[in-house]
Amino acid sequence: MKIRGGMVLAGIALECALAQTQPAAYPSSGPVIKTESRLVLVDTVVTDKKGKYVRDLTAKDIRVWEDNKEQAIKSFSFEAEATAPAGKHARYLVLFFDNSTISLPNQVYARRAAVKFIEDNAGPDRLMAVVNFGGTLQVTQNFTAGVERLKQAASGVRFSSVNPNAEAEVASIGAPSLARSQSAFGVRSVLLALRMLAKDLAAIPGRKSLIFLTEGFPLGDDDRPELTAVIDACNKANVAIYPIDVRGLVAPAVGASSGFSGAGNSFLRLASFTPSTSLAFWQRPGGGGTTGGGTTGGGTTSPGSGSRGGVVGGVTTRPGGVGTGNPGSVNAGGARGGSIGSGGGTTGGRYGGSSVNQNTLGVNASRQPRVIVPTFPPSSSANQDVMYALAAGTGGFVISNTNGLLEGLQKIGNEQNEYYMVSYTPLESAEGSCHTLKVKVDRPGVTVRARSGYCNTKPVDWLAGKPMEKELEALVAGSAPGSATASISLPYFYTSANTARVSVAMEIPGNAFNFEKVKGKQHSEMNLLGIAYKPDGSLAARFSDTVKLDFENKKEVEEFHGKPFHYENQFEIAAGQYTLKVGFTSGRQSVGKVAAPLAVDPFDARQLAISTLAVGKKVVRVDQIGMGMDAALLEDRTPLVVKGLQITPSGASRFKTTDPTVLYLELYEPLLSGQNPPTIGLQVRVVDRKTGSVVQDTGLVSVADHIMAGHPVVPIGLKLYSPPLAAGSYRTEVSAKDSAGRSTAIRSVDYELE
Repeated sequence: MKIRGGMVLAGIALECALAQTQPAAYPSSGPVIKTESRLVLVDTVVTDKKGKYVRDLTAKDIRVWEDNKEQAIKSFSFEAEATAPAGKHARYLVLFFDNSTISLPNQVYARRAAVKFIEDNAGPDRLMAVVNFGGTLQVTQNFTAGVERLKQAASGVRFSSVNPNAEAEVASIGAPSLARSQSAFGVRSVLLALRMLAKDLAAIPGRKSLIFLTEGFPLGDDDRPELTAVIDACNKANVAIYPIDVRGLVAPAVGASSGFSGAGNSFLRLASFTPSTSLAFWQRPGGGGTTGGGTTGGGTTSPGSGSRGGVVGGVTTRPGGVGTGNPGSVNAGGARGGSIGSGGGTTGGRYGGSSVNQNTLGVNASRQPRVIVPTFPPSSSANQDVMYALAAGTGGFVISNTNGLLEGLQKIGNEQNEYYMVSYTPLESAEGSCHTLKVKVDRPGVTVRARSGYCNTKPVDWLAGKPMEKELEALVAGSAPGSATASISLPYFYTSANTARVSVAMEIPGNAFNFEKVKGKQHSEMNLLGIAYKPDGSLAARFSDTVKLDFENKKEVEEFHGKPFHYENQFEIAAGQYTLKVGFTSGRQSVGKVAAPLAVDPFDARQLAISTLAVGKKVVRVDQIGMGMDAALLEDRTPLVVKGLQITPSGASRFKTTDPTVLYLELYEPLLSGQNPPTIGLQVRVVDRKTGSVVQDTGLVSVADHIMAGHPVVPIGLKLYSPPLAAGSYRTEVSAKDSAGRSTAIRSVDYELE
């Protein structure tokens, strides 16, 4: 196979490897926040001055605050095994070995201590699991009381295909390299693995403990959305993380730096990903400082205080203090000093930043997503920052700067019986809002640990059980076309064998939104329901949503009405043939629907394959999106990210010749996980649909620069076509081949240029 290397594509592997194990089935205990009863559960650990656990508290001794407002406690209990029926309340503990950061000598040391810990603690009421991460997440041993099975799973050493500390290692020898992108991928892979594992643990009853054995890694500003999502997922699943720095005694780093800037590339230059400066007022980014308050998202900033940068008011730099960036009003995104990311709403995530959304994440600092991420302690080293944030955010503690690894493990084991469970009914809050939690004990000389907060994220089927659901179901199933139209695209990306994540992108006319004056503002709500039907008419998947908009005056509404509204959502579906129908309404006078075929091809995770093609003309640097990325991850959506750049898929197929139109796709190559990974080439052809002639052909181009060793998923971003290209009807075709002689089917997308 001949592969040319003259054209470089933009793309780095983003997601963890395709699922390799199936989680065990456990009885459901419900999420931390039960929407049906509106109950927030807070597990709390209390120790005295000597570090001994306090066991004699009553409900009158504990007080809980949400967003600095004290709450009335609804229930209280001390969750000790001695007070529970035998075998009724088993404790669940996960040993998570972060092999991507732990050196081989330290692995041996850590695993020996873990084996001894298993011998002393595993049993019928102490079920343990062993998880290894080395670029992929492997459940080496699921929950069991079997000591020998656990010891075998924890023994030996493992290798990793990713390295979150690659940049620091290369810097130590002074050699130029591409280690920054390697480190960035490693960091996100570890955090994504923790988040996915926490989601799987949600079905297991009670409080779960995750012992995170690691050497840590520097956390860059671009990585904060993933950290926020991990803490939120753990809090929803009632998982406390206990990080252990297996390096032993470590001196704090001085002048450490971290982060991933998303470097440009030769084929798809960064300039082509820069947003246009002629955006409408609801599309422009907010202001923002560069110290304390943050580099994006804030309207005004102040330096704040502290030594490790802030977490509120945008992406902060290090140093710079806690940061007090003014989140501003959600009304007009950046125009009112505080859009979340690069546009109002949830920025480039659910609504792509092309329209404003009444999202309370921008109302006040207590509702910013990152408010649930604790600040880093000044005494921690750069590699320990993430450890302290995970522990403080989820109610665990850190074992660091000590050579007593086994003693640290035993301390974590002892805590399994030493926590109180407190509940309260939360205040009313809008979907997407995040809230701080603080627990105090009316007893002098005690230390209290509890999770840092929770996020009231919107479920996938938001309208389920509401009156509007039935109306939209009738609209979707009926034959009436409705008064409003919309365009839609349905690119999909595989998540496992024969399962795909569909990215729904729609362009809805702005005048389909009806506005009324509510509390002094022009307010509008649009309800949406999407149903994927099988050929026999049965339901295969669904989603529902409500979009809320607020403007200051009718002039702003008129400007909004003149532009299409970009809407996004996601859902998973099995391979097959479907028809997706979406109904939407904004009052009785504005009702619309759109339908499109959805053909999800069968997917064999053992073969070279390629996803469908997503087309977009809006691209934003991840570090400029700020908390918009947080919002997307908190709602469990996967943004289309390539080399630190997020591509927003378009719901339309008609573009201007001057638009910076780009493609997003994913390659799936299982042989990349083997010892002898193949060479992979990508070919892009542009065809004139009227004449059938090929107007552009890249030939077979190597994607070697964008493959992360050992990782089978390769996200790629490239230009839809290379200018100049005259107005007309075109098709872009993409295919791939590897040096093992395997090739993919041709994926194509049709579009119009004007």
